[in-house]
Parts: sequence; C-alpha cells; structure tokens
Amino acid sequence: MSESLLEIRHRISTIQATEKLTKAMKLVASVKFQKWKRYFDDDKDYEKAMHDTMKRTLQSVAQKDIKAIPCLNHFSDKKDLYIIVSSSLGLCGSYNYNLFNLADSLIKPEDELILIGQKAYLHYKNYPNKRYDDYLNLMNDFSFDAVKNLRHFCFRLYRTKTYHSVSLIYTIYKNSIMYTPAVKQLLPFDLTKLQLEENKPAYPPLFDPNVKEVLQLILPHYIDSSLYNKLIMSTVAEQASRRNAMETATDSANKIIADLKLKYNRLRQASITQEITEVVAGANNNN
Repeated sequence: MSESLLEIRHRISTIQATEKLTKAMKLVASVKFQKWKRYFDDDKDYEKAMHDTMKRTLQSVAQKDIKAIPCLNHFSDKKDLYIIVSSSLGLCGSYNYNLFNLADSLIKPEDELILIGQKAYLHYKNYPNKRYDDYLNLMNDFSFDAVKNLRHFCFRLYRTKTYHSVSLIYTIYKNSIMYTPAVKQLLPFDLTKLQLEENKPAYPPLFDPNVKEVLQLILPHYIDSSLYNKLIMSTVAEQASRRNAMETATDSANKIIADLKLKYNRLRQASITQEITEVVAGANNNN
C-alpha cells in the first residue's frame, strides 16, 4: 500500500511540473499573440487603401494594357511554384498538420517549393523536386523589406517563364479559435475579383503619365501589401493555436492531478483504516 502511495505522489509531482511548464508556455504564446494581433490590426488600413487604389486603377485600364504586363500572364503549364508558410516551433496544435494536408493535396511531383518555417523544411526535406530554403527564417526577423525581398525573388523566378503560377499556402485567422489553411495565387495576379467589384467612381481618376505605367508601378506594391498581410495572419493563427493547445494541456494536467489526489486520499484513508484494524485486532488477541 505504501508503495502505491509513493508512486501516486511521484506522478502528481511530475504532472504538476508539466502543468507549470504548459502554463508558462501559454502565457508566452498569449503575449506573442497580442503582439502579432496588433501588427495585423494596424496593417488593415494600409491593405484596404492599396486594395481601393488597385481597384480604381483596374477599372480604367484597357485589356491590351493588361496583356502587356508580364506578371499578369501565364507562361507555362508544366509546373507551379508554392510558398508554404509553416511555424518554426512545435506545440501549436493542428496548425501545421492542417496546413500540410492542404499543401500535400495541391503539390504535384514536378512542382517547386519556397519554404518558410523549420516545420516546412522537416516535412519536405525529402521532397524529390527543387525547393528553395532561402526564406526559412523569414518570420524570425520579419519586416516589410524582408517581404519585398521575397516578392522580388518570386518575380525573378516567374520571369524565367517556367511556371504556370506562384501561389501562397498560408493560414487564415478568423478568430481566437478558428483558423483554416488556404491558398492564394500571387502570380499571375488574378484581376477578376477586383475588376468585377462595383462602386465605380462617377468621375474616373486621372493617371500620369498613363494608366498602364501607373498599373505597373502599383501592382508590385499591392502584392507586397497582400503578402505582408497574409504572413502576419498566419503567425497570428500560429500563436492562437499554440495558446489554445497549451491551455488545453494545462486544463488536462489539472484534471489528472485532481483525479490522482482523490485516488491518493482514498488509498491513504484505506491504509489508515487497515492500520487501525490491525492495532485493534492485535490488542484483542493480547487480551
């Protein structure tokens, strides 16, 4: 009986240590979540302004001018290039699992990859075709300039005319408990949705020197803003997923500790009762 009590006390002590660790990790994830959520909220106005500017420009551009811009046209049907945004750390629930499920369903053997995050590197380290590891640690030193460098890199690859498209596989943050993986085509840039949006201005804007050159100037900045927003959104979802995973682990540890303490008290009570019974039995035998 005493060995069982010692074993339970040891288990309680071990789980309490784990509970302290998961609680601390939850607090760290909460702080990081708040930081990245502020970045995400602060970026909304800029992204909306770029969206509106792009929409007004497209409502005035002619179809022949669109065909003249390289990053708006398909060049090849042989393979695609995918940018995969994963985490570098684990313990974030199903965040990476859901992301890789979507990516694996889209990627063909001939496609090529740009990997962001160490988990993507580990998942695709045996990928048979070409992969680019230049931006694995992009989110560790994140900035708008870093995103522009990534976009320039994608543009250079796309201009080789060997890819059908360049797409971003990331995670959409909806709220603190809802986040889903998604794919967004970056190149060739899809103008369909923007061109179909309503609310055309009664007085079209004036473009200097002309709408084609303005479109060529705005388009890279628009892609930068969209890519920047999606990368921040993925990180917000990652931190929210990690915080929820650590909260669930902490709650589970507390439940196990409560159950073990109840079991410990029952065994202890049974042990004391047995000792009292043995003492009384021994006294009766002496009499």
